[in-house]
Amino acid sequence: MEIPVTAASLGVVLAVVAAMLFAVQNTCVRLGTEKGDVTGVMMTSLICNVLILVPIVVIIYPRPYLDLFTPVSFLSFAAAGLFGSLIARVLLFKSIQVIGASRTTPIISSSVFFASALAIIFLEETLTVPHLLGIVLIVGGVAFISWETATASNSETSLREVGISLLVPLAAAAATGIEPVFASLGLSEGTPVLPGVAVKVLAATIGFGTYVRFKSSFRVPIRQPIFRWYIAAGVAASLGLISYFAALEIAPVVIVVPILQTIPLFVLLLSALFLPQRLEQINRRLIAAAVIVVVGATVVSLSG
Repeated sequence: MEIPVTAASLGVVLAVVAAMLFAVQNTCVRLGTEKGDVTGVMMTSLICNVLILVPIVVIIYPRPYLDLFTPVSFLSFAAAGLFGSLIARVLLFKSIQVIGASRTTPIISSSVFFASALAIIFLEETLTVPHLLGIVLIVGGVAFISWETATASNSETSLREVGISLLVPLAAAAATGIEPVFASLGLSEGTPVLPGVAVKVLAATIGFGTYVRFKSSFRVPIRQPIFRWYIAAGVAASLGLISYFAALEIAPVVIVVPILQTIPLFVLLLSALFLPQRLEQINRRLIAAAVIVVVGATVVSLSG
């Protein structure tokens, strides 16, 4: 008996694959930054993005490539890269290094709260009851994670220090929430998804490369064992982007985006299975908090 494959069902599969790949990225970042640093894993990840995504665009789309863009779409995708692929990713990786992937990733899911707030403020969208319910769940879940992180921290770590460390993933969530505003503007100009993503990662790579150019102490530990985690994180992120945007091309946003909110649950599973206890302390409180945030983010996505 043949099972019919619809665009929506294929989109679901691709979205699940994307969520799993982004979870793999975060897990690899945790492993890589135990003895490495954020700068190294960030630069390696961006270079992997460029080496994987740009050749695909070159092969698929005809020349001249600039004809794929308008001035507005080009600048919009470049801005999306600076916020989403540069600022948000640096803060994400730093947060994973400091408080762990299992605590950072659910907080990043609160990006839908920031995206909704921006849509209400700048796009004159209305705040619906489901929106409000989802936001309450997100805020409650993040507060729960904050409390759980404080109680699980070393006794020498003050509540104030824990609070400051939680500002990093919240800032990453805000930058992640800003990115879709620019990406949507670029797509509305008629630019295809993959060329837009290529510009996004190129802008981020150039921006971060300019930064590390003036950081004389920077070295990528190519000959060290941790470098394999840098590469794995970059490849997983690149394939995750391809799978995510391919899902958006063939399935409705209301199906794809909520599925992507399951990333924290995949991170918890991978952390429990593969990460040592010294890196990730998984407990029932953390799992409950992550589920609350995931449910809230899904409600906001569906009501958006």
